[in-house]
Formats: sequence, C-alpha cells, structure tokens
Amino acid sequence: MIKQAFFQGKNKKKRYFEGWYFKCISADRKHAIAIIPGMAIDPEGKKHAFIQVINAVTGKTWYHHFSYADFRALLDQFDVKIEDNTFNAQGLSLNIDTAEGNIKGRLCFDNIHPFPSGRKNPGIMGPFGLIPFMECYHAIIDLYHEIKGEIQLDGELLNFNGGVGYIEKDYGRSFPKTYLWLQASHFETSNATFVFSRARIPFLGREFPGFFAYFTNFEGLTFRFATYNHSRLEKWEVDKEKGSCTGKLQGPTGTLTFRAQMAGGGRLRAPVDGMMDREIVESITAEVWVRLTDRQGNVLFESSSREAGMEICL
Repeated sequence: MIKQAFFQGKNKKKRYFEGWYFKCISADRKHAIAIIPGMAIDPEGKKHAFIQVINAVTGKTWYHHFSYADFRALLDQFDVKIEDNTFNAQGLSLNIDTAEGNIKGRLCFDNIHPFPSGRKNPGIMGPFGLIPFMECYHAIIDLYHEIKGEIQLDGELLNFNGGVGYIEKDYGRSFPKTYLWLQASHFETSNATFVFSRARIPFLGREFPGFFAYFTNFEGLTFRFATYNHSRLEKWEVDKEKGSCTGKLQGPTGTLTFRAQMAGGGRLRAPVDGMMDREIVESITAEVWVRLTDRQGNVLFESSSREAGMEICL
C-alpha cells in the first residue's frame, strides 16, 4: 500500500508537483498560518522547490523559491528538507531569509492523530487513490495535533504554544480545474475535525463529480461520506461571489449537514501541469457549521468553527 505522506516524485521527469500542507492555529486563535513546502517540475523538465506561507490575519502570502538541489525527501518515511528548513510528522523548523521576506522558528507536534488508513480504506480518496495516472491525489496525513513553539514572521513573533494543527498533502500533475475544499479543527463545543472536498475529476477522457468528507471527534464518533462508499451529496449550493456553500451528505450510517462562509484570504500559487502559476484564494479563518445525525435523526454533534480552511475554485 502506498504511504502517501512519503515522497512520491522520485522518478518524475516533467509535469509533476508535490506539496505538504501544515495548518497552525494558536491557542488564543489570534494567529493562523499555513505553511506549504513542496517541489514542482514544469513540462520542459525544469525543477524547483518552494515554501509557501499564508498569514490568515493579514492575508499576506509568501512564495519562497529554492533550487531543486536544496530539496531532499525520504522515500520510506515522512521527512522533507528544503535548504535549512525541515518538515515531518513531529514538527517543522524554519530558517528562511529571502527577498520575499523572512520566517524563522520551530514548532513541535504532540498528541498526534494520524488519518486512519488500511487495506479497506486506503486514504481519503479510497480506491481512487490507487488508480494510476490520476490528475491529482489528495492525502490527509494528520487530522489533529497539539503545537509547542514560536514562529517569527517578518519580525512579528507568533506564539503557538497550546495551539493545534493539521497536515495534508497533494501530488500529481495539476489541481482540479474546479473544486471546493473545507477543513475545520477548532469547534466551539469539543475537539473534532471535519474535512470536505468536491471536484470535477478527469478520468479516461471523461469527467465526473466526486466528493469526500470525513468527520471525527476522536472519541469513537467517526463518519466517512464519499462517492466510493455510495454516499450522496444533496441540497448542494455554492456561491463563489459570496464565498459560501451549503450541503447535505447522506451516508450509510447517518447524515451530515454543513454550511461555510469564507472570511478574508490570501493568494496562493497552485500547479497546472507542474507549473506553479495558477492563483487561488484560500481563507484559513472561514466559518463552518456542522450538524451530524444518525440514521434515526438523533443529533450526535452540532457546532461551529471560525478558524477553518476554505477554497472555492469554480
């Protein structure tokens, strides 16, 4: 079984990207940043490494460009290094000083909840994650962890002691042309994580709409909704101009209703055939409301998060 957190691009020659996404929220919720280390190969075979950063409070983003010679990633474990910056399941260390700006510090992760996977459920994409030649593969690495440490971002000290984070990953040729993505971990009533994505997926010369959603409160309440487990996405509405969406998911074991609203956001670069020249807007201070009921209609969970990640690309 593919260990998706590990580097997958060893033998790639062109039209390829790979990036790991670290979301970090401080305990007082005054600081929210996303850090994305990765690499890309354009159609001509030219390679480079990068570290993207988004500051949710200001909406400012940074794209730090590195030579591919400065990129190292292990094939048998989750361990990535770009110049003097390291990233793995236990934390990250940053030491960047470029024309774009500077960011330094170290964050250590504890009480880690990795995404459960096995032969029956090989990652969040299910069996689609095992099909070769897909345009984009998505993996959830770490649903929730606690953070210790500080980051200095362009002279501002950000204290993340007692904060929480999340790690996911994308790799392949290109992001889907149209998609919506949500991720929330900071619910008002209890610790929980909710992830949802819907996209138009090219496959064998055609396209089909696919989706997945995953919810857990880490105390035995876990629900998975996806195209591949015969779930249905009902009452789906999205308004790109307003930055909002609502949906109702019907699955084998219950129903999940949600609504989301973007707040602020910054511009990130996304891949098209390995070229990091597509602009997308991401918010990591969106508001998401979730209600989960069992097959009898009993409410199992209902709460909101105001520090959610959200992208709408239509």
